[in-house]
Amino acid sequence: MISTALTIALASLMIAQGQAPSGAPKDKAGGRLTVKGRVTAGVEAVGEVERSSKFTEYRDVPRGSYAPALDLDLARGDGYFHLAARNIRQDDQRLRAELGRYGRFWLAAGYDETPHRFSFFGATPYVEREPGVFTLNDVIRSDAQALVPTGTSTNIAAARALVSSFLASAAPVDLGLRRKEGRLELVYTPSVPFRLNVSASRETRSGNRPIGASLGFSDAIELAEPIRHRTTNLDASLEYRKGRGGVRAGISASLFDNEVQTMVWDNPYRITDSTYPQAYVAGNGTARGRTALWPSNDAVRFYAAGSVKPLAGTRISAAASYSLFDQNEKLLPFTINTAIPGSDPNAANALSPPRETAQARAGVTSLDLTVSSRLSKSVSLAAGLRYYDFANRLTALEMPEGFALVDQLWEDGAIAAEPYSFSRFRLFGDLTWRLFDSTSLTAGYSLYNVRRHQGAEPAEMDRTDENAFKVSIDSHPWDWLTLRASYLGSDRDWSLDDTFVAYIPGFNFKRYFEASRNRRSLNALVGLSPIDRLDIELTYAFGRDDYPRSSYGLLKDDFVMAGLDASYALSKSHTVYGFYVHELYATDQADRQSGAVFSTSPLDDWTARLKDSVHTFGAGQAIEVRRGRLGLDVSGSYSRTHGSSRLFSPPGGTPDVAVNFTKPLDATSWWTAQALVRWTLMKGLQAVFTYWYEAYTLADIVRNDAAVDYAAAGAIFLGAREPGYKYHVGSVRLVYFW
Repeated sequence: MISTALTIALASLMIAQGQAPSGAPKDKAGGRLTVKGRVTAGVEAVGEVERSSKFTEYRDVPRGSYAPALDLDLARGDGYFHLAARNIRQDDQRLRAELGRYGRFWLAAGYDETPHRFSFFGATPYVEREPGVFTLNDVIRSDAQALVPTGTSTNIAAARALVSSFLASAAPVDLGLRRKEGRLELVYTPSVPFRLNVSASRETRSGNRPIGASLGFSDAIELAEPIRHRTTNLDASLEYRKGRGGVRAGISASLFDNEVQTMVWDNPYRITDSTYPQAYVAGNGTARGRTALWPSNDAVRFYAAGSVKPLAGTRISAAASYSLFDQNEKLLPFTINTAIPGSDPNAANALSPPRETAQARAGVTSLDLTVSSRLSKSVSLAAGLRYYDFANRLTALEMPEGFALVDQLWEDGAIAAEPYSFSRFRLFGDLTWRLFDSTSLTAGYSLYNVRRHQGAEPAEMDRTDENAFKVSIDSHPWDWLTLRASYLGSDRDWSLDDTFVAYIPGFNFKRYFEASRNRRSLNALVGLSPIDRLDIELTYAFGRDDYPRSSYGLLKDDFVMAGLDASYALSKSHTVYGFYVHELYATDQADRQSGAVFSTSPLDDWTARLKDSVHTFGAGQAIEVRRGRLGLDVSGSYSRTHGSSRLFSPPGGTPDVAVNFTKPLDATSWWTAQALVRWTLMKGLQAVFTYWYEAYTLADIVRNDAAVDYAAAGAIFLGAREPGYKYHVGSVRLVYFW
């Protein structure tokens, strides 16, 4: 691939140069070809003490020979070519090539790969016979069904024990995704002041990721969802720039295609379909389950933007766009369970979809306007507005006869899927006053509102309005001192605060993203250079969200952060540095425990105070042992997170006195140490020796020892563990540049 790219580069550059007009400027070499480049290659060894996918979740750490970097620059006259390659032939490789002529055209091509590894330890008894269709051993299913009389959950424990014995033969499954993206961009200037911009990209994602596939409250199943996604993006625009302003208009499209849009899986406890009123609890009614995955869809966007300077010191910028989203894939039938149609007169059409296609459409309008102006020598203004409207044009999906519950039984009662729309509007203004040459004060105000609209509900009924005020100061009174501080205060009101009912009247539960809220935050920075070669930076941040009109849900959300960063140059060739950061997060929550019927008793209330404390520190030094010949960099850092909780419920309710955790909610630590030696062997040749240690520990109340077999509790999982890890990585690289 690299050799082909070089050949194309030389040929393209010659063609581009051949097209240059006779008056085109020449470089200092008189039009001769100049070549610059750098190539890095080496070997790397990895010591794996404790294995985990977390270490290589989004990256590749190669073993053996590898080529981490290649750069090539060619230039001739006003033509140029640049090639950059990183992590060549690895799972996270990056390639980019650029070709152009200054003032005429620019062409770029790129290719990236990104891994996403979920776990090295996944296993499943299911076999994917075809994309999205998962089967189990029919003998086991038949034997499990025979142990439980049809239409009951009697003896279900024996059936689970039988299934459990089968799970020991679960086969490994690869749980990870691989993303590949190719891009092409062209900028062409046929004649000043016009410019044409065209770009295209295609991204594919393939692999498997965990997904829940429940068949009932006591039949929880985890499968490896097949991912076969392809996204194509296209964009074209024309730009005009001259004098005091310019304008750009264009069209873009995004096309998403999913090759696997349906997932079907066997029920371990049934081989033939059945249904009964409690089937959704034990999960032993239907023989198979089915669910829809992400549907293919398209989006088209029309946009325009421009800016103008009507006066000296004043600029007006504006942008507008309108997008159309369309998804009209076929809908699935209500159920895959063939026993349901005969169980209820309203379920006669249960094996058919509620309508043929989704008929899902939406239009999105976006407007932006910004004005910035220097009102006087010491006063400037920045103001503007932002508007975003999501108009959901889904054709309401009416289901008057009811629906199928997890493929187990039919639930009577009319339901509907109605379109949900919303709009956001923000108006803001900031006034900056330059008090002195080294000090400025900024005050700002913004008004922000959100309107939500579902079905036939009037848009004005559900609305939040937020008013925010902020003030900041930026000062550099002396060379050795820098001061920055800012304060924000905002209050949000919800129009339905007094009328919204969640579950039952009097239960004052609010969702945090729309509830009335008071927000306060403070940020401060102090930069010091008290003596020559010493730099110190102190930071502090505080934030609090209060929900004064909510009795249940999220009631308070706080954070505090303080940090210290320092560096000192012991000499011109030796610098040491260190840092420390402490973060504290705390939330207050409240709710009520209920069963099938919502509780009206405050004795069933509970509250939770959750805290996370994070300490992070590190240090390092950079030494130039021999100027221009030998250098050494050493660094290390450590981070620890400790989570705690305080639970409470009044005696006499359900739960009757909350039981607190005896261990931390989480006790996670991460630390790394690195050392690098650079040795210049001769002109244009450098040797680099590196060592890298990384360790991660995880102790969490969320189990990380998950197994496949939880059949005794009615579950089959993937056993996709992500434990802690310890790795040692060492490498020797040669860097050649010319």
